Amino acid sequence: MAEDTPGTTTTTAGAVRRWGIDEARKALYDLVDAAAAGRSALIGRGTKCAVLSPLSHLDSTWQAQLSTLSATPVTTARGKLGDLLAAAASGTPQLLLHRRTPVAALPPATPEALSPSSASAARQATITSPDVAAATRRLTALDDALDEVLTPSASGHGQAVSFGIPTLDTALGGLRPGTLTLIAAAPGAGGSLFAAAAARHTALTRGLPVLYAASGLTRADIAARIIAAETPVDYRRLRTGALTAAEEQAATETRGRLAGAPLHMDDGTDLTAEVIAQTVPDITGLTLVVVDRLQYTHDPVVPLSGPELPAVTRVLAHLARTQDIPVLAVLDTDLPEVVAALDPDVTLTLTRTGEHARIDVSERDFGPQTTTQLRAELPYARFTDPADSAPAFGSVQATPASPESHRPPRSVREAATIQCPAPSGTASAPEQPHPVSAAAPARQRRVSSAKASLSTFVSDRVARALEERGGDADAALKALAGDGGSAIPDVMELFEATRVETSYQHTTYPKLPEPLVRKRRDNADEVWEARPKFTNPAVPDGTEVTELDINAAYLAALQSAHLPIRTITHNPEGWDDLANYGKGLDLSGICRIDPIDWQHPELPHPLGDDREMSGTLWVPTSVVLGLRDLASLLYGELCTPPVIREAYVAKGSASLFKTLVNVLNETRMQAVSEGDELTKTYVAAMYAKLVSTMGDSRKNHELRRPEWQHIIRGQAFSNLRRKAVRAHQAGLTVVQVGGTDELHLAGDVWAARWNGRPLFMEGRALNQIKVKRISRLGER
Repeated sequence: MAEDTPGTTTTTAGAVRRWGIDEARKALYDLVDAAAAGRSALIGRGTKCAVLSPLSHLDSTWQAQLSTLSATPVTTARGKLGDLLAAAASGTPQLLLHRRTPVAALPPATPEALSPSSASAARQATITSPDVAAATRRLTALDDALDEVLTPSASGHGQAVSFGIPTLDTALGGLRPGTLTLIAAAPGAGGSLFAAAAARHTALTRGLPVLYAASGLTRADIAARIIAAETPVDYRRLRTGALTAAEEQAATETRGRLAGAPLHMDDGTDLTAEVIAQTVPDITGLTLVVVDRLQYTHDPVVPLSGPELPAVTRVLAHLARTQDIPVLAVLDTDLPEVVAALDPDVTLTLTRTGEHARIDVSERDFGPQTTTQLRAELPYARFTDPADSAPAFGSVQATPASPESHRPPRSVREAATIQCPAPSGTASAPEQPHPVSAAAPARQRRVSSAKASLSTFVSDRVARALEERGGDADAALKALAGDGGSAIPDVMELFEATRVETSYQHTTYPKLPEPLVRKRRDNADEVWEARPKFTNPAVPDGTEVTELDINAAYLAALQSAHLPIRTITHNPEGWDDLANYGKGLDLSGICRIDPIDWQHPELPHPLGDDREMSGTLWVPTSVVLGLRDLASLLYGELCTPPVIREAYVAKGSASLFKTLVNVLNETRMQAVSEGDELTKTYVAAMYAKLVSTMGDSRKNHELRRPEWQHIIRGQAFSNLRRKAVRAHQAGLTVVQVGGTDELHLAGDVWAARWNGRPLFMEGRALNQIKVKRISRLGER
C-alpha cells in the first residue's frame, strides 16, 4: 500500500492507511483536518485499533449517541492519544473538538464504524441540538436499573461523588448521577464551602474530574479555600499574605500534593447555564459539575441571577440527566418560595449559628427527608462532623472557646412559617411579582427564634453568662465583651435575625476592587476616612472649656450610614449630581476626589487634620456627602463641592442596620436607666466590635465589607465634624475635636442656638449629648 500523507488518505474502508500511535500523535492536527475534509485514518498500537473518521462516516447507531460520547479538545488529545485509542478500541468512541465543536470521531476499527452513512444521518452529525439524541431512545431493562440502585458503586458514581463529610454523606447517600442538588443558604452561612467540599473530595481524594463553574468567585478564591481546608491554615490570613513561615511551608507542601488534581475551574465573565453545558463535553470522564453560585438578587452583569434562575436550573437539570452526572448548585438564599420556584431534585438547606450548622435534606417528590448537624470551621473554609476535632496547622482548636461554643445548637432561622395572603391584584393592593418568578407561590415569612424575642436577645445572653459563672459580674463581662468573648458572634447572630424579613439580601463576601485591597506596610488599604484630630491654637490658656462626649457614636453612624447592598462596581467617570443625592441616585461606596481648599483654621479640616493633601485620594461616600453639606448654603458654603474623578459604587440603603440599632439602643437606654453597667458595656462592645471587624478581620469570618467599615467610620467622623461646625456658627469656640466622640467647646453650650433651634440637648439618647467635665485650658 502506498504511503499516503495526511490530507490524501483514501476515503474507502479498504484503503485506509494504518498509522502508528507515535507518528499519528505527531501528525494529529493534519489528520484531524483531513477527517474534517472527509478522509479517514486507521490508528493502531499492537492489537488495538481505531479509526479517525469524519463525523459523516459514522453509522446511524453512533450518530444517535453523539451527544453522550466522551469528547476531548484536539489541543489536549495529542498527550492523551494512547488513552483515547484504548477507549475507542474497547468499544467507547471518542469525539475530538476544535473550540468546543466536534470535528472528528475515533470509533472502534470495525467495518460498520466506517460505513458511509445516509444523507439523512449525515445531516444529523452535530451534537448541538438535543433533538439528535432524542431521535433514538435508550431503553433499560428493570434488571439493569435494579443493579444501579442496589450496587451504586458499580457505575463509578454513588459514594465516590460526595462531600467527604461522613455524617452528611451518610444522611444524603452521596450525590446521585442525573440529579440537580441545590444548596440553599443565606449569605454568610457557608453554602459555597459545601460546594468546595464536594469538589475537593471528588477531585483531590477520589481523583475524578470536576468542573467548577464560579459565578461571583474567582479561581484564586476557590484555590485559597481548598488550600485553607486541606492544610489547614487560616483562610483570611492566607488571602492577606499574613501566614507565618511555618504555615507558608505547610501551604506550599499542600499545593505540591494537590498539583495535577483534575479540578477544572471556569471563572470567566458571561458564565451562563448554556456555556456550562457546552463545556461539559470538553472534559473527559467528568464526574461532577459544581455551579457556585446562583444569585437571588438580579444583577444585569451576572447571568446566573434574578428572574433567569428558573430557566438556569432547568438547563442544569437537563444537563445532569443527559450526561448522567450529578450537578451541585449553590443558591445565596434559603427562602422557601425561591427554592420551590427553582424545582431542584434535592435541596440541602443550610442554617448556621456560630460553629453549629444544620443541614435539612429534602427531595422534590418526597418532601423533608432528614436533618443532620455539622460543625462550621470557617477560619479554615470548611465544615466537619461535630465530633471531628482535627486541629488546624499550628493550633489546638479551630476557634477560641467561648460561651457560644458551650450552648446547644440553635438555628437563628429555625422557626414556623407564616402564610401571607396572595396579592389581590386590585388597585388598592397591586400585585407584587416575586423577584425570581412571577409564578412563585405566595410569599412565606419565616420568624427566627431570635427575631421572635429581639427585645430580650441581649438580656438573655447577659443572664445566661451570669448564671454560668455563678453571678460573677466581672467574669460574665469578660466572657461577653472581653477578648475572645461572644460579642462578635452574638452581634452577627442578632444582625442575621434582624435581616430575616427584609426584601433583599446583602452581599457578604464581594470581590474587592483595588483601592480596598490591603497593600501598605501598616496593612491598610487606600481609603481615607477623614478622622478629625483638631486642636485650635488660637484659644488662650485659662479659657473655660466644656468637654462634651457624643453618645454611642458608632451606633448612631450605623443608624444613618448609607451602605451599598451588592458588590460595588467601577464607574470611571464618577458623578457630579451630588445636589440630587437622595432623590433616586443613592449610590454608595468609595470615590476618588480632589483635595479640598479649606480656609477655616478655626475649624477641623473636612478631610482630616493630619494628612498632606498633595493629590487625589479615595474616600467613602459618607465623607463625600459631608463635604457636600459643608459646601451648601445651609453651612455657609465653607468650601467648594467635591470633584469626583472615579468611583466604585452600587445602589445603597440606609436601613441595613436599622432594626439592629433599634434593638441595641433600646437595650442600652434601659441599662442606662437601671444603672446596669454589665449590659451597657456588653452592648457597646457589640456595636464597636461589629464595626471594627466587618472589614477584614480574622475575628469575624461572617462578613467582609471593608467599604461598609469605611463608610460607617466616615459617617461617625462627619457627624462629629458637623456638630463642631454648627457650634462655631452658633457663636461657640471650637477648642478640640478628636476621634468619633470628643468635642470640646468654649462658651455657653446650652444657650447656643443653630438655625433657630437649641444647638444641643443634654442626655444619653443618640440625638443627645453629655458633659464629661468642665475645665480650664492649660490646667487639664
